[in-house]
Amino acid sequence: MYLQELCCLASEDNGLHFRASSTSTEQLENFSLTAMAQKMEVNAPKWCILMNGWNQKSNALQSLLGLFLQSAHTPYKVIDTLAHLGISVSADTINMAVQSLSKESHNSLQRLGRSLLASYAYDNFDVDLKTHTPTVEKSNDSLKHLTSGLLFLLVHGVTLNDLKCSEELWRKSALNLQADEPYSLPKLFKSMIQDLHPMEQIPTVKTPIYAARAMDINNSTVSGNIQAVTELLAQGGLADPMAVLEENMDFNSPNISEYVILVHGDLGTGERLQATQLRRSIECTSWNCLQHVIFIPGLFHLKMACADAIWQCFISPMAACEDKTSLMHNVAQLRPKETGIYTTKPGFRQIHELVGHAGVCRRLDCWRVHAAKNSRFSSLEDFALSKPTLDDLRAMANEICRTYIANHQLDRMHRKHESERDLQFENALLLNKYFLLYEELVNSGDIGHVETCIVSWIPILKAIGKHKYASHMTNFLFNVHFVYPPGLWRAVRYHILINPTSRPMKWRAVDWCVELNNLFTKVKNGGKNSNRSVDRIILESPLVQVYQNLQGLVQQSFGHMHLTTNHAAPNMRKTFAKLQERLTLNSLHVVLAGRKSQYLIDNLSEKGQGMMEKAAEQGDLLVENESEIMEEGDGLGDIIGELL
Repeated sequence: MYLQELCCLASEDNGLHFRASSTSTEQLENFSLTAMAQKMEVNAPKWCILMNGWNQKSNALQSLLGLFLQSAHTPYKVIDTLAHLGISVSADTINMAVQSLSKESHNSLQRLGRSLLASYAYDNFDVDLKTHTPTVEKSNDSLKHLTSGLLFLLVHGVTLNDLKCSEELWRKSALNLQADEPYSLPKLFKSMIQDLHPMEQIPTVKTPIYAARAMDINNSTVSGNIQAVTELLAQGGLADPMAVLEENMDFNSPNISEYVILVHGDLGTGERLQATQLRRSIECTSWNCLQHVIFIPGLFHLKMACADAIWQCFISPMAACEDKTSLMHNVAQLRPKETGIYTTKPGFRQIHELVGHAGVCRRLDCWRVHAAKNSRFSSLEDFALSKPTLDDLRAMANEICRTYIANHQLDRMHRKHESERDLQFENALLLNKYFLLYEELVNSGDIGHVETCIVSWIPILKAIGKHKYASHMTNFLFNVHFVYPPGLWRAVRYHILINPTSRPMKWRAVDWCVELNNLFTKVKNGGKNSNRSVDRIILESPLVQVYQNLQGLVQQSFGHMHLTTNHAAPNMRKTFAKLQERLTLNSLHVVLAGRKSQYLIDNLSEKGQGMMEKAAEQGDLLVENESEIMEEGDGLGDIIGELL
């Protein structure tokens, strides 16, 4: 009886065969602990108790737990102990499974890349291998410069015909010495605004993300970027069509001469790709010219630049912190122990949270003042008790936007006599405008709204001294709306933001996803202690999503509690009430004729637009090698805080 049950249980037809050393992602994702237990109970009720996973062909549970322990960084001595107890597979078997999964991910990337319906993103990341022993030859070789990459499936109905425009774009490119009609940037920045649609929601569809194998390439140089792009396309199954023909390579690579490929990255990546295309514009083939590369700037790094612009405008000048209605006085209420950090050089996360918290309190104060002025309510609580309708709230919101946010009426205020002006109120209007532009930049998924915000930010960045960001975003929007054909226009605009979860208001910039992948690659994966090396980081880099799915599967199968890694949102009610009380006391949004200010905030939108129009008249709108404050120096803690 035992022998019959054992033969039935070990039969391949039973569906329990699982070889850990050659496992696949599909086997892991389709594994069900409940289904396995039911099969064992039905086919071998006596042997199910004795089954401990020694059979290499029927150890699905042990293999799953072994990979789970690997993804959770369990020490090898613990894994081997559990393997001898029959609960897990051995550490050597786990390593073979990791290699098998890594090879399988390579095949998945090539299938996606050869369809030509994929966009690429890459970024550099540094790893300090502290276990490295310095030598005379390599005294500082512990810091490794690597490059990570992601592939995204193009969704929203994008077809190959939409991307079949490489030759059309090259005929009009300014890099082409034989171009028919090279396109040029309009002289007036306002002409770009006319083609924007303020409301255009991207369909909420989950975007599949595939992690590429990390590359031992330093892409901080032009040559490094060329290597990174070539290697990343090779992982997607794409190669030089001429080399494939001439060398008779056994490489099933499609001919991409007529197609374009979307490549996402930060400002530095875009500059180096632009320099590469400029240097290679005289090459004979489209592959050598990188004619197929269409660069898309990352909005996450743009948002970091906008946060730094807010700091430079409202906190960095010492005189801007002296008024009681200044943003720095809000910091003293919200973060009393961090005022020194904010006055020196705060990280992105500090400014990001300040904009969110101070912005909420200031907008609530606008509602309070407006309700008291028009409806005679002494507080927002009394206004809420009146139970206003949705139409009433919308009407009030429109009035508040016209009254308490900087617009064309600010010029009229500037033309008044000094005794009639309220300088602190004017500063508050500009602050409300910049805060709203910052908060509306990414998460809504409304691409028309995002583009409108970018257009508003470009002159601000120009005026604050971030000429490179202003120039690159201007060129990008001009290319999208004046150069790209309709199919590519739609593909680029609908994939500058992606939705990894398919949930509303959970849209993310592509470079945000790359930074998150870097976090998992260099912090959570890639081995520990003596096992942490460049080779191990590269081996496990494509398995970021596999590890996450595996942990979720085990947690769900075994009924784990406390699954979230995020802290609960803090209760800011009392803190906000304290700040609102101070705003009410200082009459922030009440016009007090003759009120002075220690520092008058410039209208950066008008200042930057004037600078751009003047540069356009001189034919010098593109700024190539201008020095500016770079945002790349933000610490890992700032990035982790925003990602989590």
